[in-house]
Amino acid sequence: MEVARLFATVVFAAVALTSLFALGVQLILLSKKGTAAAHVLGATFLLIGFGNFRDPTNETVQQAKQLKQREDDDSGDPPDPER
Repeated sequence: MEVARLFATVVFAAVALTSLFALGVQLILLSKKGTAAAHVLGATFLLIGFGNFRDPTNETVQQAKQLKQREDDDSGDPPDPER
């Protein structure tokens, strides 16, 4: 009886993993087409907060502005009194 239960568990796990893989492939193909269903799925993921969708460009721009300001403020080495 234990062998039958183990076999059933292994078969169920294999079917479940294969189904998840096939579903993932179908979702990737759907998203590449850019259909309305893909937009609905993406909006659903955004509503439930699945993933981090922060826009990092503002932070990058601020860092670049600070670096530019430091370069503008830096007047170089002090003059050498021996020259």
